[in-house]
Amino acid sequence: MLSAKLRLSICIVLSAVFAAAQSDRGSITGTVQDPTSAVVPNASVVTTNTETGSVYTTVTTGTGNFSVISLPAGTYSVVVEAAGFRKYIGQNVRVQVAQVSRLDVSLEVGSATESITVEGTTPQLKSDSVEASINVTGDRINALPLNFGGGGGSIGAMRAPLTFMVLSPGVSGSGTTGRVNGQVANTYRVFVDGQDTTNNNDTTSTAGQPSVEMIQEFSLQTSNFSAEFGQVAGGMFTFATRSGTNSLHGSLYEYFNNEALDANKPFVNTKPISRKHDFGFSLSGPIVIPKIYNGRNKTFFFVNWEEFRNDISSAGSLNTVPTLAYRNGDFSNALTGRTLTGTDPLGRAIQENVIYDPATSQVVSGRVVRDPFPGNVIPQSRIDPVAAKIQNLIPLPDFGGNINNWRQAPKYNKISATPAIKIDHNINDSNKLSFYLNKNWNHTVANGQDGLPIPLTSFRDQRTYTYTTRLNYDATLTPTLLLHAGAGFVRFLNPDSSPSQVLDYDAAGILGFKGSATGGGFPRIAGLTSAQGGMFGMGPTNANYYWYGKLTAPVSAT
Repeated sequence: MLSAKLRLSICIVLSAVFAAAQSDRGSITGTVQDPTSAVVPNASVVTTNTETGSVYTTVTTGTGNFSVISLPAGTYSVVVEAAGFRKYIGQNVRVQVAQVSRLDVSLEVGSATESITVEGTTPQLKSDSVEASINVTGDRINALPLNFGGGGGSIGAMRAPLTFMVLSPGVSGSGTTGRVNGQVANTYRVFVDGQDTTNNNDTTSTAGQPSVEMIQEFSLQTSNFSAEFGQVAGGMFTFATRSGTNSLHGSLYEYFNNEALDANKPFVNTKPISRKHDFGFSLSGPIVIPKIYNGRNKTFFFVNWEEFRNDISSAGSLNTVPTLAYRNGDFSNALTGRTLTGTDPLGRAIQENVIYDPATSQVVSGRVVRDPFPGNVIPQSRIDPVAAKIQNLIPLPDFGGNINNWRQAPKYNKISATPAIKIDHNINDSNKLSFYLNKNWNHTVANGQDGLPIPLTSFRDQRTYTYTTRLNYDATLTPTLLLHAGAGFVRFLNPDSSPSQVLDYDAAGILGFKGSATGGGFPRIAGLTSAQGGMFGMGPTNANYYWYGKLTAPVSAT
């Protein structure tokens, strides 16, 4: 165990390197007086978390004031004792995330063996801080309607606690479109257990956030917050994750959406597939190993797993694929008989949709002239074998006609999960450790699905991973000096690419396509559109691959 001098030395050295700590904790402050309203100095103040038994001690100053800081959100009892006075017991004192709870104590003259118990109350006016903020508990979040996926056709997302930022005055929108006090959207900062997890490389509002079930409480401060948060522009979210208690608790849940419960879509009178599931479990309590270790009042765990699965298809729109005649080189049906303005250098009329034979090129009056294919039919022997093989991969028409003959019905699939674990350990009444680990991963389509089969499809396979790790250490060095040290690391990985079946496609061996600039994979084919309903592009699109890391290690002594 570190000595008090060594811990204080570490605090002083690291404080010169790191900025002040961003904390998810709350505090209790107040004044102790006697019946004549005179202050009581050197009174003992013992604060106990009623669910975990964690104890925090301090004494009143010469002016009778006390502050118990860096308290995890929860419910506490406060015991105040002084010679010549009855013991004061304050129960159910609520501590909120990043908030100051005021508790003024009036001691009564009497024996120390006597006590007076007071039920904690919430003050009507907050006078100990000036920030504008709103606090929402995890139970409150679960009681409110959470949109975990949207209606039919929406690709959806896991339940996001940031949805409720709209409950705060001065906020419009939510998630990445949320604006706080008129600031630019998505300029707020997000802290988890005191760690800055804001990710400027990700445009989703869920990456790095805890599961809703993992949240004890969160606070949104919109203005006038402490100077230590000087980098915040559009508001500050502070999440406190849940901890285990001396009681064993668990939950099992699922939220679902199915097209069978939806009304038909207007005009088309169909029900596109829309099957969304958001499910998971949580388990918490003391770490107890029979006959080996009893962690009651000492070591606690909280484990949660939440997963979101989505399988949807849209009603689709009409697009164009080659007809059987076109695939055989017969474009006679494309002839309209309409003559365009002007003639070629040989004086021949130029007709709409005529296909000219490049093998008949000749120069007339300085201009290249070609003859049409007889009957607008390209001989089978003239069709490029690579093009023929690619053409065989294209779906057949669903309807008659040369254009808009195929129903393009995109399908989407998305899987997200966010497993997390938190371990809290009371070394003794003066030293406490807390460890938090969360992984948030999403497997989804980045820019839609074109409905084409592999390897023709151009959809991108996006898998994002966010790892959040946090370790906090709190030590009471003296009754009036507290050390809070925390270190954490956030890693965001975004390997966004086309599916491996497309990237690893042997175009040279299967299609005979050689000389690709990329050295392999299915080729990207574009430029097939026209005013007459030409085809869409095929093959892989651009993608990216990057990772982002953030290391934080704030230390403070108060």
